[in-house]
Amino acid sequence: MSLRAKKVATESPAEDNISKVNNDGETDAVGYHHFPAENNPQIWLNIFEKLGQEDKLTFSQASKEWHDWVALKRTDFLFPQVSIYLLRAILKSSAKLCRSVCRSWTQKLDSLREVYPTDIHSVIGTEYAEMYNFEFFDLAHVFNSSNQMQRFMADMSAHPGNPLPGGRIHFEYEVDESGDPLAPGEMYRLRTEYWTAVIMLLRKYGNYIQDATFVFDEDEEAFPGIEIVQHFRNCLLNIPNLRHITIYSIGTAQGDEMEEYLRLYPFPRLQKLEVADIHSVKFDLAETFLNHCCLPANIKRVSTWAWIIPRPVHTFFNLEILEARSDERLIEDLEGFRYLPRVPPLSALRVHANSDLNALRVFTALEAFADTITDFTVMSPLVNNAAEEMAGIQINLPKLESIWFADYQGSLDLLLQITSLKHLTIRNATMDREKWDGNAMQFYGFEERLEESNIWDLIPSLQTITVGHGENELFYER
Repeated sequence: MSLRAKKVATESPAEDNISKVNNDGETDAVGYHHFPAENNPQIWLNIFEKLGQEDKLTFSQASKEWHDWVALKRTDFLFPQVSIYLLRAILKSSAKLCRSVCRSWTQKLDSLREVYPTDIHSVIGTEYAEMYNFEFFDLAHVFNSSNQMQRFMADMSAHPGNPLPGGRIHFEYEVDESGDPLAPGEMYRLRTEYWTAVIMLLRKYGNYIQDATFVFDEDEEAFPGIEIVQHFRNCLLNIPNLRHITIYSIGTAQGDEMEEYLRLYPFPRLQKLEVADIHSVKFDLAETFLNHCCLPANIKRVSTWAWIIPRPVHTFFNLEILEARSDERLIEDLEGFRYLPRVPPLSALRVHANSDLNALRVFTALEAFADTITDFTVMSPLVNNAAEEMAGIQINLPKLESIWFADYQGSLDLLLQITSLKHLTIRNATMDREKWDGNAMQFYGFEERLEESNIWDLIPSLQTITVGHGENELFYER
């Protein structure tokens, strides 16, 4: 029955008797029992509790009586619809207060850990600083000392349920700089004590964790040999439900010793892992982690800083988001995806090389993902000074809608072939003045009055342009 039909049925005046004509042409009285929509509220409220969120909203609109009954329950079915939007905007302290409003809100917030890794933090088409802004909503429990973890485990010893709402945790040892300078060897003892406490906590509560950040130390003297790898492996063994991992700063030397250790004691396979962010980690260790811990079919997002894109990334055939920080071989790595048996359905790509990138080669390499890519971010200088190279070149990126350039050098006429482009951001753009006249697109010289540029006519799909940054940022909208 449609919503309108429900309103008609419950709001029409009740008729105790109506007539119908029998087979003999005579009129018989027929008893009509009015649908008891306004009666037995407890029965209907029990039914209400079993409905899905969308049906609860329809329930409240079906009749005046039903609306009044669930007036006090409206936050139950409203909050799940708006919670994701709230969590993107409100402060961390305010978000945590939401858990104390009612049981329904508590359960909803806690359940967000089921989707949190691949939902709220899935967009990479923003400035790097914005991606790691920890001032806003963050359900992570941050542990910086062994004493802090010991107090937490003591406080939670009698906790009957999940002691880590949100399922997010952050481990990063912080040196207490308020005391006297540490004696030789004391730092090693304190760090060993810290990571031993981490492992104890994970053994007790690791099943609740779905998003974990591990910040180690690039100082090779802090953990000589392979001890840091041993600590890391012991952490991984105790987080079987992990969906998102972030690793920072494993800079200790390993070499043959690490290879032999991991041959005897391999990293565990993380069956539920979907997102891997790996930063400042020795390349061999990063590649070993991706190869041993990741199920290729499950990985949706990877962020890696290395001299090349690690080889296991090419096996993640369901990869949707890739952030790659690499050297000048980055373009060759991207071109290699074209020849894979199963090209991943990449929708967003963010690249950062340690040298200038050729714009034409970069966009040509993107064609490996032509069927799926919608967002592209380049943090390195992108150079397109040889307009003659474009002669006869056709770029096929029919779904690319958003482009973000940190530094673009040269003609922007290349963008005329991106027929689906909707949003363009250029933080810094430069070109020799004597070459302006050879461009079809009027951009240089129009930066502060782009409303007069022909760019809107040449790219009919374009909706917004952002030029510059900070106080000099200019925003234009069609």
